[in-house]
Amino acid sequence: MSDQTFETGDRQVVVGWWLAMLLAVPSVAAAAEPPAVPMSLGQGTGGDGAWTCSSAAHSPTTIHVDEAAGPEGTPAAILEFKYVGDKYNWNWGTADTGSVSAAGCVAVRVTYRTNMPKGFPGLNLMVRESTDAGYWVPRGLPVSPNRFATVTLPFGEFTLPAWSKDANGKLDIDLINQVSIGVETGSPGNGRISISEIQLVPPGW
Repeated sequence: MSDQTFETGDRQVVVGWWLAMLLAVPSVAAAAEPPAVPMSLGQGTGGDGAWTCSSAAHSPTTIHVDEAAGPEGTPAAILEFKYVGDKYNWNWGTADTGSVSAAGCVAVRVTYRTNMPKGFPGLNLMVRESTDAGYWVPRGLPVSPNRFATVTLPFGEFTLPAWSKDANGKLDIDLINQVSIGVETGSPGNGRISISEIQLVPPGW
């Protein structure tokens, strides 16, 4: 581990071994840097991962993109459902992250509007790892019946629910590959959730 000598014109510079190693090895720090701005999952379209939906058999649910249903005529995903009484109704509208990576991000930001019967609860928000472990925010998202609302939820608020399993018991942000929005209730009625934006948010935003 001796020092190394470099020629710089007519001068010689002696560089410590450790510094020479830093100069010789390509830096990996840049690859680990967080994104500079919030990253969109398609501005309502679901991005290159598109949208899927799931629900209880007695809670029929559909999702589609309306190109002009978002703020100022922008696209929005429309999650529509019909719930029956005296049963546990639930659904999820899910956007894959696709080519967008959550690595280095600290939160999820959602812009949405609700059209649901009076007394329906707030929305559920979940992120899922590529390991299939799901994490959600117990307090969820408030209803927003008259306007589009934007809510930012830090990943520190996401917890592992009893119905999900994770080998290491913690949310690995760099493994997030899905973001889901839905609602659960035992009340009957038809509802609609318009999702105009999902973003993965870096520090400082």
